[in-house]
Order: sequence, then C-alpha cells, then structure tokens
Amino acid sequence: MSRYAKAHDLDSWQRDPRIAARGFTHPWQSTVAAGNGEDAFIELVERYLQPESAVLDLGCGHGEFTLLLAAKCRSIVGIEREPGYLELARELAAEKNAVNVQFFQVNLTGDNEEGRVFAGIPLPDKSIDLFVNRRGPLLCRYLAEALRVARPGALIVGLHPGGNAPAPIWCDLLPEPYQKAVLGRFSFDETASWVIEPLRAAGISDYRLWWLDVPEFLGTPHDLFARLDLVARLNMPQPADAPAYQTIEPLLTKIFEQYGTLQGLILRHQRLLWQARLPKRASSLPNPAT
Repeated sequence: MSRYAKAHDLDSWQRDPRIAARGFTHPWQSTVAAGNGEDAFIELVERYLQPESAVLDLGCGHGEFTLLLAAKCRSIVGIEREPGYLELARELAAEKNAVNVQFFQVNLTGDNEEGRVFAGIPLPDKSIDLFVNRRGPLLCRYLAEALRVARPGALIVGLHPGGNAPAPIWCDLLPEPYQKAVLGRFSFDETASWVIEPLRAAGISDYRLWWLDVPEFLGTPHDLFARLDLVARLNMPQPADAPAYQTIEPLLTKIFEQYGTLQGLILRHQRLLWQARLPKRASSLPNPAT
C-alpha cells in the first residue's frame, strides 16, 4: 500500500457523480499522510464497535461511513440535516442491501445564529451503545439527547477539525484573503472547549482527547488555488480582493518551485480526536431548546 492516500472521501466524490450533484464539492486533488486524523478516528471507532452494537452516526452526510460500519454492527442510524444527502444515503443503502441501516433528517445546528433550538433524535430511550461524530455537530447540540438514548456506559467517539496548525513559510507571499485561508480558524483551546465544556456541565469526567497533525500534499498550483479559493469564499461569501487563477498562477508556481516536495506542497492541519464514556446513570441535563 502506498504511504500516501487520497484525501478523505475524494475517491467516492470522483467515483460517483451523484455526490457532487447533491452539493459535495472537492475541486482539488491532494493526498494525506498515513496515520492522519481520519484513519485514527476509524481505528478508534472499530476498537469499540461490536457485532451486537447499536450505533448512531451524527451528521452522516451521504452515508458512506454509516454504511461502512453497518457491516460490522447489529444496527446503525444516521442523522443528517440536508435532505439531498439523505436521499443519496438511502439510495446507497438500497444498492448495498444494507437492511440494518436507517436514516433520519434531524437538524442539530439550531434554527438561529445562537443555535438555541434543536431537534430531538427520533430514537427511544436507552437504545444506543456507540455514537460516532465524524466532523459533525458540536457536542453541546446533542449531548442532552445522547444521554437520553444512550444505554448504560455508552461511548461517543468524535473528530473535529481545528487548532492552530503552523502557518506555512510561504503564507506571507499570498494575497491577504488567501493568507487567512491557510490559517486555522479556531485555536486549540476553543476547539477543545467544544468537547470539554459540555461534558463538565453534564458531570462527565471519563473522557480523553488527542491532537493529531495532518499534513496534506497538494500536487499542482491549480490544486492550491482551488483549495484556498474555496476556503476564502466560505469565510467571506464575496471576497472582493480574491484574484483570478490566471492572475495568481505565476506566484503559485513560484511557491511550488521553492517549497514543494516530492509528494507535493505541504499544507498542515490539526484534528481533535476524542472519546467520552457516558455515565451508567444519566444525569439530568436540560435540552438546549430550554
């Protein structure tokens, strides 16, 4: 096996045009080093996954990871807010004849900027053994419901992007909108607080956190541009100063020539991997809607 693999989900995006048609976009090619955050997350999930487990996948997207786990557990439920992704998830489940999978539309992001109103999880009390959250909703938005539907001693395993990855040496050469696109939006402390604060508020002390370094290798100047431009536009819907590729191509080519490696140009990221053991007797925790 190659030491480097395609970036997470890129294979499926390239293989199945239905994914892009429903809004998943990945306009650049890249590879990530073995042992990256995605791999570590899967390994941790599979460490606790049992054939008799009932699993809940929070923020399941188009269901690819949900269906991967379905073959290894008794039952799994995926919840997602976007109906287009759920439509494809159900199509993929039918194609794979995955009879132990259910998908539900649930909005765990809130209906306003403060995120104060949340939908309930449509599952009975004490029905889930393992919760998986792969870059999905923040813990504060579902912990109350997780405590309700968790069986005694259930586990949550999560993965979040964030943390202050070191800025590449070539960052200052970029136009200002793109400099911000290579810097982490959230600090280590802020990202960790997404997990620690809700757990402490619920009186849960059995948890562990790991920071993982994830080097991404971009193959061409256009790949770098596509990545920076997408992130810049997500951060600023109309970045007035963002240049066209034709304008910035000579600069990006120079960056590749000066700082590229045999694997490509390195752009580093951080991932927070965490697990939390829910108490055998759930404490009383109000739903955020209240």
